[in-house]
Amino acid sequence: MTYLRKTFIWIIILVGIGGYSFLDLENARLNEVAKEEATRLFPFGPDEVLSIVIKKEESEIEIELERWEDGWRVVKPYMAKADTKAVEKFLVQVTNSRNDAEYVMESEPSPERLAEFGLAIPTLFLTLKIGRELTEHTLIIGDRAPSMGVAFAQIQGEKPVYRVLADVRSEADKDIHYFRDKSVLRLNTMMIDQVAINRPESSIRVKLPADGKWALEKPIQARADHIRMFELMNTYANAEVKEFVVESKDDLASYGLDKPRIELTFWISGDSAPTTKLKIGNRSPKKRGYYVSMSDRENIFLIGEKEVDLVPTDPNDLRSRELFFIERDKLERIEIHESSKSIVIVKGVDKEWRRSKKDGEIVDFNLVKAFLDELLELRIDDFLKGDKKKAAAYGLEPPRARLLLWMEGSSVPIGVKVGKTTPAGNSVYATYGGSSEIVVFSDEIKRILRTYLF
Repeated sequence: MTYLRKTFIWIIILVGIGGYSFLDLENARLNEVAKEEATRLFPFGPDEVLSIVIKKEESEIEIELERWEDGWRVVKPYMAKADTKAVEKFLVQVTNSRNDAEYVMESEPSPERLAEFGLAIPTLFLTLKIGRELTEHTLIIGDRAPSMGVAFAQIQGEKPVYRVLADVRSEADKDIHYFRDKSVLRLNTMMIDQVAINRPESSIRVKLPADGKWALEKPIQARADHIRMFELMNTYANAEVKEFVVESKDDLASYGLDKPRIELTFWISGDSAPTTKLKIGNRSPKKRGYYVSMSDRENIFLIGEKEVDLVPTDPNDLRSRELFFIERDKLERIEIHESSKSIVIVKGVDKEWRRSKKDGEIVDFNLVKAFLDELLELRIDDFLKGDKKKAAAYGLEPPRARLLLWMEGSSVPIGVKVGKTTPAGNSVYATYGGSSEIVVFSDEIKRILRTYLF
């Protein structure tokens, strides 16, 4: 009993010491925070700034930015969406400036010293507005120091000259382009479920059905390559405006936008009407870009050549190159036919692969797996413009070899006819599925079929 009483007393003592240590550490932390706040050049943080005004004496243009619920906006010299990340980064640099002795260059500067700092006749003014009353705090920015990555500045109405980061000066001295939102496609690509590519001579439409697999709908119906689709969408989602040309669409003809060479249309899931249209006009050889207008903004801007070059001109550029789209577990029957030999294997009631019929001789599972592994690796190299009438010229009527895959619950097989070898010597002509369209893929198909004639 005495032992338990002593243990309990020690626990109370240790808890008391721990609590005291915690309070001591918390007080030290609060004192450090208070000390840090006291040495700020401005008595507020970046989140409290509601408006930014940048004025350059040599320029009549005044840049003004405002904080809105959806991010920062340019309100002068015109209305435009701002690059919120760039603005916030700039604000952090400004509000992190210090006023303690280490950062004071001169507490009572003479006119000569002000001239040395580039503050005798200042040319760059940065005003931050905070609070409901939009109280102004103006930083007068002078020259950049020869070294140390700093610039000189004063708070308007005060005498001391401070050191601030050179980045504060360089970013405040940039033009309006720096602060503008330069994103091209302002959509979440994961929400896009339809894309159209229209040119004067052709039209391509791709859609994402409920099964989540992109499909070409126009001018052909075929499975689309989802990687290629995301590459196209992400290219425009990640692209940046090279140059803002004009702030209105009054003169589309001068930029070839009255009759655009390409029109890209995007639909967000749930929108019956197009969400955004992007028109691409004339190329500017000097600026190495193309003029663009968009349905969700009023200006005309320039984008890079690589973004335009990536837009497909042929629907086959967006087609999936996979030869087979099958679920292995649902495969029930495999047939391979050549001129001199044929083989059929079927899945028995015990799920084992068997020759000819469901109770036939068992076929090694690993052999079937290896066959399917190699078969499903095949990719289409090219889609030809040939038609059924030309099938004999490609060795497809009759074919050199034929493969049939029967899926669970289907009365129609997935078929591939293999024809002649191409002139290049490393590919074959073929048709696949129920289409008479002629494709080209690796002649490895011949080796695969002959190797696995089980």
